[in-house]
Amino acid sequence: MHSPATPTEPIHVSEAQARRLVLVQALEAADPQGRLVGAAEREQADREALAATGDPARGEPLDAKAWLLDRAARVLALLEHRQPRLAALQQPPAWQAWLAWGLPLLALIAGGLIERIDNPRQVNLLSPPLLAFLLWNLAVYVLLALAALWPRRRPDEPGRWARHLVALVERPRGGVAQQVANRFRLGWWRLAGALEGQRWRRLLHTSAAAWAVGVAASIAIGGLVREYRIGWESTLLELPQVHAFLQFLFSPVVAVTGLEPFSLDELARLHFASGEGVGRAEARRWVFLYMALLGLLVVLPRAALALWATLRQHWLARSLTLDLAHEDFTPLLGRVRPARVLLALGGAPAEGVPPVLTVFRQASGGAMAARPGEPFTLLTTARGDSLQCVEVPPGQEAPVAERADAPRNRWPSWLPVLRRADSPLALPSSPAALRADLLVLSCGRPDELAAWTGLLQQGGSPALLLAGEGCESACAALLRRAPAGGETLPMAALPTWREDARLRAAIERLLPPWKAAGAQRLWTAWEERAHARLVESMRLLAAEVAQAARDSEELGTRPTGVRQLVVREEREAGQAARRQAMASLLARVRERQSGGDTRLRELHGVEGGGSSALEDHALPERFRIEQSVHEPQAGLAGAASGAAMGAAVDLMTGGLTLGAASALGALVGGGAALVGAAWKNRGAQAPGVSTVALSDEMLQALLAAVLLRYLEVAHRGRVPPEPDLWRPRVEAAVGAEQDALQALWPRLRVEGSEADATPALAALLERASLRVLGELGGAL
Repeated sequence: MHSPATPTEPIHVSEAQARRLVLVQALEAADPQGRLVGAAEREQADREALAATGDPARGEPLDAKAWLLDRAARVLALLEHRQPRLAALQQPPAWQAWLAWGLPLLALIAGGLIERIDNPRQVNLLSPPLLAFLLWNLAVYVLLALAALWPRRRPDEPGRWARHLVALVERPRGGVAQQVANRFRLGWWRLAGALEGQRWRRLLHTSAAAWAVGVAASIAIGGLVREYRIGWESTLLELPQVHAFLQFLFSPVVAVTGLEPFSLDELARLHFASGEGVGRAEARRWVFLYMALLGLLVVLPRAALALWATLRQHWLARSLTLDLAHEDFTPLLGRVRPARVLLALGGAPAEGVPPVLTVFRQASGGAMAARPGEPFTLLTTARGDSLQCVEVPPGQEAPVAERADAPRNRWPSWLPVLRRADSPLALPSSPAALRADLLVLSCGRPDELAAWTGLLQQGGSPALLLAGEGCESACAALLRRAPAGGETLPMAALPTWREDARLRAAIERLLPPWKAAGAQRLWTAWEERAHARLVESMRLLAAEVAQAARDSEELGTRPTGVRQLVVREEREAGQAARRQAMASLLARVRERQSGGDTRLRELHGVEGGGSSALEDHALPERFRIEQSVHEPQAGLAGAASGAAMGAAVDLMTGGLTLGAASALGALVGGGAALVGAAWKNRGAQAPGVSTVALSDEMLQALLAAVLLRYLEVAHRGRVPPEPDLWRPRVEAAVGAEQDALQALWPRLRVEGSEADATPALAALLERASLRVLGELGGAL
């Protein structure tokens, strides 16, 4: 299996299309604040271009070339109304067309206006201007031949002078429009340097040919109106040497046209000091020889070179190559192009699940592969991005994979070429080779590093090592020897799931640049899933606490009366019933805890049980007992107490009340006791039924216990449980919500208010858990 292809495939565009794309790219780079074209307008252009060319979010394939061209047209349409001179850069400058005709015409006229070659009437066969003109053209041919045959090696990095040149051009100067123009010119030469080079070659070759035609015309026209006196003179050269030189000089003409050069006798007679007359035949022969020589050595070769440069110019203008993996285009394409990220996960052989697998298993909700070597999809986005993972067994060995370099940037042939080579490499992890973007390996102890040495030495992909305490330096040293390099990240930097952002940031730094925007979308999906998992966890725990608040256990004893007060057996039976009811109540709490733990583990993708949070965080034995009272017995007891008080009054008055005080006391005491018993029994589930429930203090302790359970399940396998570190922070977070809890408990105990009170309790739990997670992230 192979990961999806990276966007390194080049696209071919015409010169006009390339100018628009480079201008928009320069606008993006030089105007990030959106002063010329706003960010909202650019995003709208993105969306409209996607709608017109194909949107991966709708399941349509993305045509990168069509999207870039459509977007560029929309952005430049906005720019034309605000900066018409800047938008005009999308067209070739007008001076190029004028120069293409003007410079050869000027060369032709300049060559034709030559009225003298040393001396118009006394023409030297060894004329320095003519010989210099011929030698200059011959030197040009030699240099062109050497340049074509010389083996050229493109450096991986530009030279120092090229870097200075680029830095000088990219240095901000002038206004935003000027900076955009400067970046456009630099970007255009990077892309179309070969095209512009051919254009200038055509122009120079055409001008040289026109100059030679002008010189030939000057010689011919001069021969029409004057009589040339042909001869030679030299201080250093003798007659045989001059004859040999002229034979060599005119040998191409002799070979092609059959014209005879000057003989030795003729040259002796042509010497200016000979005193012999020279006829017009020798002058005509010189004119024909030189005109043929200019045609053979200058006009025809230069015309052929100009024709070749013209053909190459037209070919390059129809098919300029854009490297979509270049940093100029990757951020732009990343906004719309789906990113396929493949991570190879490995945990060193140790007891339990390695922390790196725990982190990604939690992020995936438990969707791990059935066995090592099988890739699985961790996250996807609506844009079509996907984060896939594959588990790599420790100690795996595999051959080194061949490197697939991304296409290189195009600079002019006379500038160093920038090359990028950051495409992912093949990572064999099963019988079929996998192409992974990054290795994410965990190592808890220094002796576990040996399990990854062979894999890192392959140099296939960069690596991120999650180092345990005491082995950070060993991991860093191992990465320095790895060909692909990488980073280390201490495991202590990931104490809770909220610190996974550090892991994601480290992964993003090591990913290929064209996947950065897609990685950002994947990280957003990761965070959304983590928050949804937190909300669902708090909802489950809030429902569990709400059920505990409404739960109660019947005592199964008679209502409290005089009999329970005076009969020991009745009193002990009531106490035993209360203990049994309390035990049953706690048993149901633990049963709900067990079911809640199962759902929490499913949410977080962890396995196994765990210690009971109620055992580690015991609830205070302060139950809420709703004891029913026997109303008739309460009334009789009250009447007896009132009558006794009334009799005391009678005694104190010496019987003057005639027993009225006793009767009145019995009436008042009995009535008050009866009303009090009825008021006491008003909340009973049924008349004469006594119940036991959790008190507010126990519910608050239960709330702290469920938060401890959440922390233990959510971070199982990540860091060892440390109740001494967790418990005080949990108790402090719950205590900070005590006023809100006091208002929630009565509402939670009423069955009909569940729809209103439980969400409020879930929000309170979420607030408290985030506070604890924030403190733990700073403490661990």
